[in-house]
Amino acid sequence: MEVIMEELNNELKEMRDFIKNYQQLQQKKESLFTVLRHGHELNLILQKAYGYINNPINICDSSFSILDSFPTVDDERSLEVRNDRLSLKNVFSNDMKESNLTDHIFHSIYPFITKVDDFEYDWAFESIRINRSVVGYVCVRGINRDFTDDDLEIIHHLSHIISVYLQKNNLYMNPRGITTDRFLKQLLLGHFENEDTIKSQISSLGYKPSASYYLMSYDFVDSNPKLLATDYFCQQLQSIFPNAITGTYEGQLVTLLPANHTTPFNGATEDRLQTFLLMNRMICTISFVFTNLTEAPTYYEQCKCIFGMIDLEDNIGNTLRYGDYCLRHITTLLDDPSLFLATIHPAIKFMQSYDLENSTDYLNTLETYIQKNRSAPAAAEALHIHKSTFFYRLEKMKSLFNIDVSNPDNMFAYEISLKILDISKKYRY
Repeated sequence: MEVIMEELNNELKEMRDFIKNYQQLQQKKESLFTVLRHGHELNLILQKAYGYINNPINICDSSFSILDSFPTVDDERSLEVRNDRLSLKNVFSNDMKESNLTDHIFHSIYPFITKVDDFEYDWAFESIRINRSVVGYVCVRGINRDFTDDDLEIIHHLSHIISVYLQKNNLYMNPRGITTDRFLKQLLLGHFENEDTIKSQISSLGYKPSASYYLMSYDFVDSNPKLLATDYFCQQLQSIFPNAITGTYEGQLVTLLPANHTTPFNGATEDRLQTFLLMNRMICTISFVFTNLTEAPTYYEQCKCIFGMIDLEDNIGNTLRYGDYCLRHITTLLDDPSLFLATIHPAIKFMQSYDLENSTDYLNTLETYIQKNRSAPAAAEALHIHKSTFFYRLEKMKSLFNIDVSNPDNMFAYEISLKILDISKKYRY
């Protein structure tokens, strides 16, 4: 009997301890919400949370910049100042992507603990969400002690509180943004008299004019894009492209990106942009490079037209370049699309029909040859056939369809025709 009573007392004690711990945890959560309800700044919310977690807390936006932290973060191994904001170094954000940590944060709806290369302690992360978009994340470094289940509960509650905080506060509202928007409006409406005036305006905004530019436009996939004040997203894009002018025009985010090279940005910057787009459920379009700033309205139209050609949901996180859509755009400028289809070289049409009727692969053979820079060995390898078989096919194609791969003008016509044929399949002309 005494043994039974002792077991019952132990169970009662465990139950009382559980209830007491639960009540204390709820009180901690309520105290965090009280700080928010009283309108205090984000840093005070983090300070309160730090008192419970006893490990440094960072709040990052989706461009890997630090929104706030407590205590003040100081880590030269992983952080640097970009555009007057403390941000993750490219090498660190790249490591996060390669280790799938970024992907894990994006899909997380609860906090998780993980290891990070070159750091001896554990880290805890959880995304900060508004609707279906990830507008940032909580990052806690387990420097002082190991994480407990209660810590994870506090982190989870903190992510919800910060989500509410961000929606309540119009972050980063500043007169500079108004000036930038005014400049972009005048530029994209073609209101400047000459290029010298435009360059003068760029200099007055604190940027250095460049020899060439790209225009970039962004759109939210969801029907309600106003998750937060647009300046919140402008600041993140400014962190990704510190030398570019980013603002809003016609309700869309727009970047005038200076470029001294044939590509708009390097791989590390593209990775950072892709993560930003993916987390915020956005798409980016980018124009051809141009040198005359007075022509900016035309190149902005290149960005805009792409949005009307794609399925937004299928392209979340993508950067779409006008070069991949220019032929499709040309078709929309024609009054009669049938005229556009009529420009397909007859040999290509005959080849397509012959392949369908005879289960041959001549069209793909020609397309592969063109894609492989007209290299017979490379085309044969890609088609998984012997080089002699490839040359046999070319001779058959010559006799069947009268094609001439030695004529550069003909090859150009074949390549354009294949592009048009591909467009007609995708868009059902």
